[in-house]
Amino acid sequence: MRYFRKTGTTGAVRPGVRGDMSLLLQSERASVEKEPTLEKGEALINSIRFYGEREGDTPEEAMTATSAALYEYLMARVRPQLAKNEPCRVPFADAKEYLQLEKSSRLMGHMKALSSTWVSYDFLDVEEGFEEAGERVQLMNCSVSTKAGERFIKVEMFPSVRKAILAAKVYTHLELGAFPRFSSKYAHRLYPRLALMAGRELRPPMRWTPQELAEILGWKPPTWKFGNFEARVLNPVIADIHEHVRRFEISCEYVRGAGRGHPVTEIVITVGNAAVTPEEIQKAEMDRSARTRVRRIAKDAAVDDTTQMPAEDHLRRAATRLGEPATVVASMWTEAFADERIMEILQKDGLNAAFESWVQRQEGTISVILAEGYGLSDIAPVIDDHLWTGNQPRTLRVVWNADGERRQRDFEVNPTDRDLGHFWMKNEDLIADLDMLDLEVAA
Repeated sequence: MRYFRKTGTTGAVRPGVRGDMSLLLQSERASVEKEPTLEKGEALINSIRFYGEREGDTPEEAMTATSAALYEYLMARVRPQLAKNEPCRVPFADAKEYLQLEKSSRLMGHMKALSSTWVSYDFLDVEEGFEEAGERVQLMNCSVSTKAGERFIKVEMFPSVRKAILAAKVYTHLELGAFPRFSSKYAHRLYPRLALMAGRELRPPMRWTPQELAEILGWKPPTWKFGNFEARVLNPVIADIHEHVRRFEISCEYVRGAGRGHPVTEIVITVGNAAVTPEEIQKAEMDRSARTRVRRIAKDAAVDDTTQMPAEDHLRRAATRLGEPATVVASMWTEAFADERIMEILQKDGLNAAFESWVQRQEGTISVILAEGYGLSDIAPVIDDHLWTGNQPRTLRVVWNADGERRQRDFEVNPTDRDLGHFWMKNEDLIADLDMLDLEVAA
Protein backbone atom coordinates (compact mmCIF):
# COMPACT_ATOMS: atom_id res chain seq x y z
CA MET A 1 0.00 0.00 0.00
CA ARG A 2 1.34 3.40 -0.96
CA TYR A 3 1.19 6.46 1.24
CA PHE A 4 -1.00 8.19 -1.33
CA ARG A 5 -4.06 6.35 -2.55
CA LYS A 6 -6.88 6.98 -4.98
CA THR A 7 -9.41 4.18 -4.68
CA GLY A 8 -13.04 3.42 -5.26
CA THR A 9 -13.57 2.97 -1.53
CA THR A 10 -14.51 5.83 0.71
CA GLY A 11 -13.23 6.71 4.15
CA ALA A 12 -16.42 5.30 5.63
CA VAL A 13 -15.26 1.71 4.97
CA ARG A 14 -11.55 2.20 5.74
CA PRO A 15 -10.18 2.11 9.29
CA GLY A 16 -8.42 5.46 8.92
CA VAL A 17 -5.65 4.56 11.36
CA ARG A 18 -3.00 1.88 10.97
CA GLY A 19 -0.94 0.39 13.77
CA ASP A 20 -1.08 0.06 17.54
CA MET A 21 -1.95 3.46 19.00
CA SER A 22 -0.49 2.48 22.38
CA LEU A 23 2.99 2.66 20.82
CA LEU A 24 2.58 6.44 20.65
CA LEU A 25 2.50 6.61 24.45
CA GLN A 26 6.00 5.20 24.90
CA SER A 27 8.89 7.52 25.72
CA GLU A 28 10.92 6.25 22.76
CA ARG A 29 9.58 6.53 19.25
CA ALA A 30 8.46 3.29 17.64
CA SER A 31 10.31 1.99 14.59
CA VAL A 32 9.14 3.27 11.23
CA GLU A 33 7.65 -0.15 10.46
CA LYS A 34 5.47 -0.19 13.59
CA GLU A 35 4.63 3.48 14.14
CA PRO A 36 0.88 4.19 13.76
CA THR A 37 -0.23 6.41 10.91
CA LEU A 38 -3.32 8.55 10.40
CA GLU A 39 -5.22 8.67 7.12
CA LYS A 40 -5.97 12.19 5.93
CA GLY A 41 -8.03 13.00 2.84
CA GLU A 42 -6.87 15.30 0.07
CA ALA A 43 -9.89 17.59 0.53
CA LEU A 44 -8.95 18.43 4.11
CA ILE A 45 -5.26 18.82 3.29
CA ASN A 46 -5.56 21.14 0.33
CA SER A 47 -8.62 23.17 1.29
CA ILE A 48 -7.98 24.17 4.90
CA ARG A 49 -7.31 27.82 5.65
CA PHE A 50 -6.42 29.14 9.11
CA TYR A 51 -7.76 32.38 10.58
CA GLY A 52 -6.61 34.50 13.46
CA GLU A 53 -8.48 36.41 16.09
CA ARG A 54 -9.26 39.19 13.64
CA GLU A 55 -10.68 36.96 10.90
CA GLY A 56 -7.45 36.41 8.98
CA ASP A 57 -5.91 39.86 9.31
CA THR A 58 -3.19 38.51 11.59
CA PRO A 59 -1.38 35.18 11.85
CA GLU A 60 -3.29 32.52 13.75
CA GLU A 61 -2.03 33.05 17.28
CA ALA A 62 -3.58 30.46 19.56
CA MET A 63 -2.00 27.26 18.30
CA THR A 64 1.50 26.08 19.09
CA ALA A 65 3.40 23.05 17.81
CA THR A 66 2.11 21.12 20.81
CA SER A 67 -1.54 22.04 20.31
CA ALA A 68 -1.17 21.12 16.63
CA ALA A 69 0.17 17.71 17.71
CA LEU A 70 -2.79 17.30 20.06
CA TYR A 71 -5.14 18.00 17.16
CA GLU A 72 -3.62 15.21 15.03
CA TYR A 73 -3.69 12.78 17.96
CA LEU A 74 -7.34 13.50 18.71
CA MET A 75 -8.21 13.14 15.03
CA ALA A 76 -6.59 9.70 15.10
CA ARG A 77 -8.53 8.70 18.22
CA VAL A 78 -11.81 9.98 16.77
CA ARG A 79 -11.32 8.44 13.33
CA PRO A 80 -12.46 4.84 14.06
CA GLN A 81 -15.75 6.13 15.50
CA LEU A 82 -16.63 8.64 12.78
CA ALA A 83 -18.76 6.27 10.72
CA LYS A 84 -20.93 5.51 13.75
CA ASN A 85 -21.14 9.22 14.59
CA GLU A 86 -20.60 8.46 18.26
CA PRO A 87 -19.08 10.89 20.77
CA CYS A 88 -15.36 10.37 21.29
CA ARG A 89 -13.71 10.77 24.66
CA VAL A 90 -9.94 10.51 25.04
CA PRO A 91 -8.40 10.05 28.51
CA PHE A 92 -6.35 12.97 29.75
CA ALA A 93 -3.64 10.45 30.66
CA ASP A 94 -3.25 9.27 27.06
CA ALA A 95 -3.06 12.77 25.62
CA LYS A 96 -0.50 13.82 28.22
CA GLU A 97 1.65 10.77 27.49
CA TYR A 98 1.54 11.47 23.75
CA LEU A 99 2.54 15.10 24.25
CA GLN A 100 4.97 14.32 27.11
CA LEU A 101 3.13 16.70 29.45
CA GLU A 102 3.07 16.36 33.22
CA LYS A 103 0.40 18.90 34.15
CA SER A 104 -3.26 18.65 33.20
CA SER A 105 -3.46 22.44 33.23
CA ARG A 106 -1.08 22.58 30.27
CA LEU A 107 -3.16 20.03 28.39
CA MET A 108 -6.28 22.08 29.01
CA GLY A 109 -4.49 25.11 27.63
CA HIS A 110 -3.85 23.28 24.38
CA MET A 111 -7.46 22.11 24.30
CA LYS A 112 -8.57 25.72 24.61
CA ALA A 113 -6.19 26.67 21.80
CA LEU A 114 -7.83 24.15 19.47
CA SER A 115 -11.31 25.39 20.35
CA SER A 116 -10.14 28.96 19.75
CA THR A 117 -8.73 28.26 16.28
CA TRP A 118 -10.97 29.06 13.35
CA VAL A 119 -10.60 27.62 9.86
CA SER A 120 -12.47 27.27 6.58
CA TYR A 121 -12.56 24.41 4.08
CA ASP A 122 -13.16 24.70 0.38
CA PHE A 123 -14.74 21.35 -0.44
CA LEU A 124 -18.07 19.99 -1.56
CA ASP A 125 -20.41 18.45 0.97
CA VAL A 126 -21.00 15.26 -1.02
CA GLU A 127 -24.06 14.04 0.85
CA GLU A 128 -26.00 17.29 0.78
CA GLY A 129 -24.54 18.77 -2.40
CA PHE A 130 -23.86 22.18 -0.84
CA GLU A 131 -20.68 24.22 -1.14
CA GLU A 132 -19.18 25.04 2.27
CA ALA A 133 -16.46 27.32 0.88
CA GLY A 134 -15.37 30.20 3.10
CA GLU A 135 -17.44 29.28 6.14
CA ARG A 136 -15.45 29.78 9.34
CA VAL A 137 -15.74 26.91 11.80
CA GLN A 138 -13.90 25.70 14.85
CA LEU A 139 -10.92 23.53 14.03
CA MET A 140 -12.06 21.22 16.80
CA ASN A 141 -14.29 21.61 19.84
CA CYS A 142 -12.63 20.19 22.97
CA SER A 143 -14.34 20.05 26.34
CA VAL A 144 -13.74 18.24 29.64
CA SER A 145 -15.77 15.17 30.54
CA THR A 146 -15.45 13.25 33.82
CA LYS A 147 -16.37 9.69 34.76
CA ALA A 148 -15.53 7.94 38.05
CA GLY A 149 -12.99 10.62 38.84
CA GLU A 150 -11.14 10.23 35.52
CA ARG A 151 -11.02 13.18 33.15
CA PHE A 152 -11.51 12.85 29.39
CA ILE A 153 -11.30 15.16 26.38
CA LYS A 154 -14.66 15.18 24.63
CA VAL A 155 -14.02 15.77 20.94
CA GLU A 156 -16.53 17.25 18.50
CA MET A 157 -16.06 18.47 14.95
CA PHE A 158 -18.07 20.34 12.36
CA PRO A 159 -20.54 17.97 10.57
CA SER A 160 -19.29 18.76 7.06
CA VAL A 161 -15.71 17.96 8.09
CA ARG A 162 -16.85 14.58 9.34
CA LYS A 163 -18.68 13.93 6.08
CA ALA A 164 -15.64 14.91 4.01
CA ILE A 165 -13.44 12.46 5.94
CA LEU A 166 -15.90 9.62 5.42
CA ALA A 167 -16.33 10.44 1.71
CA ALA A 168 -12.60 10.75 0.90
CA LYS A 169 -11.29 8.54 -1.90
CA VAL A 170 -7.93 10.28 -2.24
CA TYR A 171 -5.78 10.29 0.86
CA THR A 172 -2.33 9.92 2.39
CA HIS A 173 -1.03 8.54 5.68
CA LEU A 174 0.77 10.70 8.25
CA GLU A 175 3.36 9.57 10.79
CA LEU A 176 1.76 10.18 14.19
CA GLY A 177 5.12 9.99 15.94
CA ALA A 178 6.36 13.06 14.06
CA PHE A 179 3.83 15.63 15.30
CA PRO A 180 4.79 15.84 19.00
CA ARG A 181 8.41 16.25 17.92
CA PHE A 182 7.84 19.20 15.59
CA SER A 183 9.13 22.48 17.00
CA SER A 184 7.17 24.68 14.60
CA LYS A 185 3.38 24.96 14.58
CA TYR A 186 3.62 25.53 10.82
CA ALA A 187 5.20 22.12 10.17
CA HIS A 188 1.90 20.30 10.69
CA ARG A 189 0.34 22.45 7.95
CA LEU A 190 2.95 21.77 5.27
CA TYR A 191 3.76 18.15 6.13
CA PRO A 192 0.42 16.67 4.93
CA ARG A 193 0.79 18.38 1.55
CA LEU A 194 4.28 16.95 1.18
CA ALA A 195 3.08 13.49 2.26
CA LEU A 196 0.33 13.61 -0.36
CA MET A 197 2.92 14.36 -3.04
CA ALA A 198 5.37 11.75 -1.73
CA GLY A 199 2.93 8.94 -2.43
CA ARG A 200 2.28 9.86 -6.07
CA GLU A 201 3.83 8.06 -9.02
CA LEU A 202 4.78 11.40 -10.59
CA ARG A 203 6.18 14.00 -8.21
CA PRO A 204 6.90 17.29 -9.96
CA PRO A 205 8.60 19.93 -7.81
CA MET A 206 6.14 21.94 -5.72
CA ARG A 207 6.48 25.65 -6.49
CA TRP A 208 5.13 28.67 -4.62
CA THR A 209 5.95 32.31 -4.40
CA PRO A 210 6.99 33.17 -0.82
CA GLN A 211 3.69 34.96 -0.32
CA GLU A 212 1.68 31.98 -1.59
CA LEU A 213 3.44 29.57 0.77
CA ALA A 214 2.99 31.98 3.67
CA GLU A 215 -0.74 32.11 2.89
CA ILE A 216 -0.95 28.31 2.92
CA LEU A 217 0.83 28.15 6.26
CA GLY A 218 -1.31 30.88 7.79
CA TRP A 219 1.51 33.40 8.33
CA LYS A 220 0.27 36.96 7.80
CA PRO A 221 2.45 39.61 9.44
CA PRO A 222 1.47 43.27 9.32
CA THR A 223 4.58 43.96 7.21
CA TRP A 224 5.93 41.40 4.77
CA LYS A 225 9.67 40.64 4.78
CA PHE A 226 11.05 37.49 3.23
CA GLY A 227 13.88 37.33 5.76
CA ASN A 228 11.38 37.16 8.62
CA PHE A 229 9.35 34.49 6.85
CA GLU A 230 12.46 32.45 6.15
CA ALA A 231 13.79 32.64 9.71
CA ARG A 232 10.53 32.28 11.63
CA VAL A 233 8.56 29.91 9.42
CA LEU A 234 10.28 28.27 6.47
CA ASN A 235 13.60 27.22 7.99
CA PRO A 236 12.05 25.71 11.15
CA VAL A 237 9.48 23.82 9.05
CA ILE A 238 12.11 22.37 6.70
CA ALA A 239 14.27 21.40 9.69
CA ASP A 240 11.31 19.64 11.34
CA ILE A 241 10.54 17.66 8.18
CA HIS A 242 14.18 16.64 7.72
CA GLU A 243 14.58 15.55 11.33
CA HIS A 244 11.27 13.91 12.20
CA VAL A 245 9.61 12.64 8.99
CA ARG A 246 10.99 9.22 8.14
CA ARG A 247 8.89 8.02 5.21
CA PHE A 248 10.28 10.43 2.61
CA GLU A 249 12.88 13.14 2.08
CA ILE A 250 12.65 16.65 0.69
CA SER A 251 14.93 19.32 -0.70
CA CYS A 252 14.23 23.06 -0.79
CA GLU A 253 15.66 25.55 -3.27
CA TYR A 254 15.10 29.21 -4.10
CA VAL A 255 14.56 30.80 -7.50
CA ARG A 256 15.88 34.36 -7.44
CA GLY A 257 14.88 37.29 -9.61
CA ALA A 258 17.12 39.67 -11.50
CA GLY A 259 16.22 42.78 -9.53
CA ARG A 260 18.06 44.54 -6.77
CA GLY A 261 19.34 42.08 -4.19
CA HIS A 262 18.15 39.15 -6.32
CA PRO A 263 14.92 38.66 -4.37
CA VAL A 264 13.48 35.18 -3.95
CA THR A 265 10.66 34.83 -6.46
CA GLU A 266 9.90 31.14 -5.98
CA ILE A 267 10.34 28.46 -3.34
CA VAL A 268 10.77 25.00 -4.89
CA ILE A 269 10.36 21.90 -2.73
CA THR A 270 11.13 18.53 -4.27
CA VAL A 271 9.60 15.53 -2.50
CA GLY A 272 11.09 12.05 -2.63
CA ASN A 273 9.14 8.84 -3.02
CA ALA A 274 7.33 7.64 0.09
CA ALA A 275 8.66 4.46 1.63
CA VAL A 276 6.36 1.67 2.67
CA THR A 277 6.93 -1.09 5.18
CA PRO A 278 7.13 -4.69 4.01
CA GLU A 279 3.81 -5.52 5.68
CA GLU A 280 2.03 -2.93 3.51
CA ILE A 281 3.07 -4.49 0.22
CA GLN A 282 0.87 -6.90 -1.69
CA LYS A 283 2.21 -10.45 -1.89
CA ALA A 284 3.10 -11.86 -5.30
CA GLU A 285 1.51 -15.10 -6.46
CA MET A 286 3.31 -18.31 -5.53
CA ASP A 287 1.94 -21.76 -6.40
CA ARG A 288 2.91 -25.22 -5.12
CA SER A 289 5.54 -25.81 -7.81
CA ALA A 290 7.19 -22.46 -7.00
CA ARG A 291 7.37 -23.45 -3.34
CA THR A 292 9.06 -26.68 -4.29
CA ARG A 293 11.58 -24.81 -6.47
CA VAL A 294 12.39 -22.39 -3.64
CA ARG A 295 13.17 -25.31 -1.32
CA ARG A 296 15.36 -26.84 -4.03
CA ILE A 297 17.17 -23.52 -4.58
CA ALA A 298 17.94 -23.31 -0.87
CA LYS A 299 19.13 -26.91 -0.73
CA ASP A 300 21.39 -26.55 -3.79
CA ALA A 301 22.95 -23.40 -2.30
CA ALA A 302 23.42 -25.06 1.11
CA VAL A 303 21.18 -22.43 2.70
CA ASP A 304 19.09 -23.67 5.61
CA ASP A 305 15.43 -23.50 4.64
CA THR A 306 14.22 -22.61 8.14
CA THR A 307 16.91 -20.33 9.62
CA GLN A 308 18.53 -18.69 6.58
CA MET A 309 15.75 -18.52 3.98
CA PRO A 310 13.07 -15.82 4.39
CA ALA A 311 9.53 -16.93 5.17
CA GLU A 312 7.13 -17.22 2.26
CA ASP A 313 5.28 -13.98 3.05
CA HIS A 314 8.53 -12.00 3.10
CA LEU A 315 9.66 -13.65 -0.13
CA ARG A 316 6.39 -12.91 -1.92
CA ARG A 317 6.37 -9.25 -0.85
CA ALA A 318 9.99 -8.90 -1.97
CA ALA A 319 8.99 -10.37 -5.34
CA THR A 320 6.37 -7.61 -5.70
CA ARG A 321 8.85 -4.91 -4.78
CA LEU A 322 11.57 -6.13 -7.13
CA GLY A 323 9.27 -7.08 -10.00
CA GLU A 324 10.62 -10.63 -10.16
CA PRO A 325 9.08 -14.07 -9.53
CA ALA A 326 9.56 -15.37 -6.01
CA THR A 327 11.82 -18.13 -7.32
CA VAL A 328 14.14 -15.57 -8.91
CA VAL A 329 14.27 -13.57 -5.69
CA ALA A 330 15.09 -16.74 -3.76
CA SER A 331 17.95 -17.47 -6.14
CA MET A 332 19.26 -13.90 -5.91
CA TRP A 333 19.13 -14.10 -2.11
CA THR A 334 21.13 -17.32 -1.96
CA GLU A 335 23.75 -15.83 -4.29
CA ALA A 336 24.12 -12.77 -2.02
CA PHE A 337 23.89 -14.72 1.20
CA ALA A 338 27.66 -14.89 1.81
CA ASP A 339 27.99 -11.06 1.64
CA GLU A 340 29.76 -9.84 4.79
CA ARG A 341 27.18 -7.08 5.33
CA ILE A 342 24.33 -9.58 5.10
CA MET A 343 25.99 -11.96 7.54
CA GLU A 344 26.71 -9.16 10.01
CA ILE A 345 23.07 -8.00 10.04
CA LEU A 346 21.88 -11.61 10.22
CA GLN A 347 23.96 -12.31 13.33
CA LYS A 348 23.11 -9.01 14.99
CA ASP A 349 19.44 -8.42 14.13
CA GLY A 350 18.14 -11.67 12.68
CA LEU A 351 17.01 -13.07 9.35
CA ASN A 352 14.13 -10.67 8.66
CA ALA A 353 16.30 -7.59 9.17
CA ALA A 354 19.06 -9.00 6.96
CA PHE A 355 16.63 -9.89 4.18
CA GLU A 356 14.92 -6.48 4.34
CA SER A 357 18.29 -4.72 4.16
CA TRP A 358 19.18 -6.77 1.10
CA VAL A 359 15.84 -6.05 -0.61
CA GLN A 360 16.25 -2.31 0.01
CA ARG A 361 19.67 -2.42 -1.59
CA GLN A 362 18.19 -4.14 -4.64
CA GLU A 363 15.44 -1.51 -4.84
CA GLY A 364 17.96 1.29 -4.64
CA THR A 365 20.24 -0.11 -7.33
CA ILE A 366 21.09 2.20 -10.23
CA SER A 367 22.18 0.23 -13.29
CA VAL A 368 24.92 1.71 -15.48
CA ILE A 369 25.46 -0.19 -18.74
CA LEU A 370 28.77 0.63 -20.37
CA ALA A 371 29.15 1.28 -24.07
CA GLU A 372 30.74 -1.40 -26.22
CA GLY A 373 34.51 -1.57 -25.80
CA TYR A 374 34.63 -0.12 -22.29
CA GLY A 375 35.16 -2.00 -19.05
CA LEU A 376 35.69 -1.70 -15.33
CA SER A 377 39.10 -0.05 -15.59
CA ASP A 378 37.53 2.80 -17.58
CA ILE A 379 34.59 3.55 -15.29
CA ALA A 380 35.95 2.83 -11.78
CA PRO A 381 38.22 5.90 -11.51
CA VAL A 382 35.43 8.08 -12.93
CA ILE A 383 33.05 6.92 -10.19
CA ASP A 384 35.68 7.47 -7.48
CA ASP A 385 36.48 10.99 -8.71
CA HIS A 386 32.86 12.11 -9.21
CA LEU A 387 31.29 14.41 -6.60
CA TRP A 388 28.41 12.65 -4.80
CA THR A 389 26.57 15.08 -2.55
CA GLY A 390 23.62 13.03 -1.23
CA ASN A 391 23.21 11.67 2.28
CA GLN A 392 21.65 8.29 1.43
CA PRO A 393 23.83 5.41 0.14
CA ARG A 394 22.76 3.78 -3.12
CA THR A 395 24.17 0.90 -5.12
CA LEU A 396 25.61 1.86 -8.51
CA ARG A 397 25.77 -1.38 -10.51
CA VAL A 398 28.11 -1.21 -13.50
CA VAL A 399 27.41 -3.77 -16.24
CA TRP A 400 29.68 -4.48 -19.21
CA ASN A 401 30.58 -7.22 -21.72
CA ALA A 402 33.96 -8.91 -21.70
CA ASP A 403 34.89 -11.83 -23.92
CA GLY A 404 31.23 -12.36 -24.74
CA GLU A 405 30.21 -12.58 -21.09
CA ARG A 406 28.11 -10.18 -19.05
CA ARG A 407 29.97 -8.89 -16.01
CA GLN A 408 29.03 -6.48 -13.25
CA ARG A 409 30.48 -4.67 -10.25
CA ASP A 410 28.64 -2.78 -7.50
CA PHE A 411 29.81 0.57 -6.09
CA GLU A 412 28.29 2.32 -3.09
CA VAL A 413 27.71 6.05 -3.70
CA ASN A 414 25.60 8.81 -2.16
CA PRO A 415 23.90 10.39 -5.18
CA THR A 416 21.26 13.00 -5.68
CA ASP A 417 19.36 13.09 -8.99
CA ARG A 418 21.44 16.12 -9.90
CA ASP A 419 24.67 14.22 -9.20
CA LEU A 420 23.51 11.44 -11.49
CA GLY A 421 22.60 13.97 -14.17
CA HIS A 422 26.12 15.41 -14.09
CA PHE A 423 27.58 11.90 -14.08
CA TRP A 424 25.60 10.99 -17.19
CA MET A 425 26.48 14.18 -19.06
CA LYS A 426 30.19 14.04 -18.28
CA ASN A 427 30.57 10.39 -19.21
CA GLU A 428 28.06 9.83 -21.99
CA ASP A 429 30.82 8.41 -24.21
CA LEU A 430 31.36 5.62 -21.65
CA ILE A 431 27.74 4.95 -20.74
CA ALA A 432 25.27 3.29 -23.09
CA ASP A 433 22.38 3.42 -20.64
CA LEU A 434 21.71 4.65 -17.10
CA ASP A 435 18.62 3.06 -15.60
CA MET A 436 17.32 5.73 -13.22
CA LEU A 437 13.66 6.79 -13.43
CA ASP A 438 12.67 10.43 -12.98
CA LEU A 439 16.28 11.52 -13.49
CA GLU A 440 16.63 15.29 -13.20
CA VAL A 441 19.50 16.28 -15.47
CA ALA A 442 21.11 19.48 -14.26
CA ALA A 443 21.77 22.15 -16.80
